[in-house]
Amino acid sequence: MNDTNQVQKALESKAKKELAKVVDEFLVGLVKLDREYRQPCFYYMKEHGGDEANKFNCMSRNSVESTLNQMLQTAYLEAMVSKKTQELLTKLELL
Repeated sequence: MNDTNQVQKALESKAKKELAKVVDEFLVGLVKLDREYRQPCFYYMKEHGGDEANKFNCMSRNSVESTLNQMLQTAYLEAMVSKKTQELLTKLELL
C-alpha cells in the first residue's frame, strides 16, 4: 500500500466484510426458517409500535440482505473504520 488513502480503503473494506458477516449469519437463520416452515414471497417489516409505526416491505431475501447491509453500514461503518485506524496507529507506534 502506497499511501494513507489505500490504507483507509483497506480498513473500510475490512469493516464492510465484518458487517456483511453479521448479515450472512442472520440470513443463515432465515434460510433455515424458510426451509422448515415456509418460503415467503416477501418479508414485511415495521418499527416496534402500534398501528402508526413506520412500515416497509422487502420483496425478496436479496432485498432483506441489501437493506440489512446498508442499515449496518450506516450505523457502524464510520465508527468501525475510526477504531480500526486508531488501533493501527497504536500498533505502528509500538514498532
